[in-house]
Amino acid sequence: MDSNHIFRMRSLHLLVCIWLVATAQLFGKANATLPEYNVFDFGARADTNYLSTAAFQSAIDSAFASGGGVIQVPSGSFKIGTIVLKSNVTLNLQEGSVVFASPNINDYRAPFEHAKHPVLIYANGAQNIAITGSGLIDGRAKHVYEPLREIDSYIVNETELAKQSGVEMSRYYIVPPDVNLITLFDCEKIQIENVSIQNSSFWTLHLLECTDVKITGVTINSSLEKGVNADGIDLNLCRNVEIKQCTVRTGDDAIVIKSRADQLTENIQVSDCVVASSSSALKIGTESRGTIRQVVFQNCKVEDSNRGLSIVVLDGGTVSDVVFSNIDVECSRRHFNWWGDGDPIHVRLSKRRSKSKMGKISNIVFQNIDAVGVGTSLITSDTAGRIDNFQIKNVSLKMRPEKVPDMRATDALAISGVRNLTLYEVKVSWQTDTPQPTWRHSLNLDHVSGVEIINSTSENFHEQNDYSHLNIEASQDVRIKRFKSNISKVSSLSLLGSDKEVNHYQLDASSAYQLLDFNLSELK
Repeated sequence: MDSNHIFRMRSLHLLVCIWLVATAQLFGKANATLPEYNVFDFGARADTNYLSTAAFQSAIDSAFASGGGVIQVPSGSFKIGTIVLKSNVTLNLQEGSVVFASPNINDYRAPFEHAKHPVLIYANGAQNIAITGSGLIDGRAKHVYEPLREIDSYIVNETELAKQSGVEMSRYYIVPPDVNLITLFDCEKIQIENVSIQNSSFWTLHLLECTDVKITGVTINSSLEKGVNADGIDLNLCRNVEIKQCTVRTGDDAIVIKSRADQLTENIQVSDCVVASSSSALKIGTESRGTIRQVVFQNCKVEDSNRGLSIVVLDGGTVSDVVFSNIDVECSRRHFNWWGDGDPIHVRLSKRRSKSKMGKISNIVFQNIDAVGVGTSLITSDTAGRIDNFQIKNVSLKMRPEKVPDMRATDALAISGVRNLTLYEVKVSWQTDTPQPTWRHSLNLDHVSGVEIINSTSENFHEQNDYSHLNIEASQDVRIKRFKSNISKVSSLSLLGSDKEVNHYQLDASSAYQLLDFNLSELK
């Protein structure tokens, strides 16, 4: 790691710490002595046959008119359509309270300018707002299982493979209204704490162009089988955000950072969360038009997800100074319509359309990751060198067989088009009692430059001919130091040029472990 990068990462952590102290003081002062407004006093009924939207909104408006207050939602079940939070107002869901989203589209305001879908709880330009308490918000999402209506352009090949493998060409679709439960636009000083949110039809919690945000102890659930488009937490063009101690289990992306315009997204910290997803668990992208920087995912647990840790840039933006650290990842394959291969790591730099700009990904660290997966972890750029300064340190990848007919896994970790790549103490192990015919290399590097592979290991490698633990093709400036493998029937290292094999090393098979120390200054 160069000194400039170390300085940048230390600066990032310092900025996050300063921001956390400041926001903690801010929220403590903002909500100290606010008056309370009980929704019952404004005509709400704990009756899901009665629409309490007007009562909730009247309580909010009264609190706002008097300079702020806490809206108390007592124990009971309430039905509402769209309500709008306003500055200095806290919506507090008391223990035993359940707020249900109305199933009637007419109970929602026309889509707001910055929300394409109906919204249950909305705010625009508000300050010092909060949603707190131990109650529940329930979107009552419904789905129908039907034949495939159209092919998702992002997974054309995966869909065709599923079809050729005999997989039924059907999937779940949302039954309208496809309500987004919470959207906050252009708001600042936001606190969302301890509430539970479930069964969203569309994105569950969407923050757009918001600053100074704390999301703590929140639980979000949607169907892992049916919950298409039911993202958990979406941050779009946000700054100074802390998400901690949350549990998010969703059909679509669990916690995702986006950039839908050429603006700045920065200073995001996600920590001590448990997440599960039928798409990506912890993700940056795919909306990626602006700059996303200074993002930390740490001390999290990814469970039963279709994809673990992901950065996808398709819209010409820049992602930089990102750390994934101290994370346990467990991945398994889902139905073909979900994005993901049961792959622990997925980084992709490409163009959404032919006229899109090519973006950039730089200064990325994956460290202290313990992952179990069934799909190929991938780091790839369509244009060489646009992914720069990428470090994978102390990462364990355990490969298990896919339990689906449309098998996709090839390599354990495949990397292409990356410049200045470090693999330090990367360990790959394979479950070889049931090897798959599609399996190839443990590490497969193609068109990479400025590479260091140090203290890395491949264990229990499948014993198929013509495949190697470490495969390097058309790459430059590669240094390999202490690479270990423990299978003698295949080669440990193969080096290939752009059009033909230029060198191939068969190591001595006399010992249990083979130790490789090799310097490759240039391979074309």
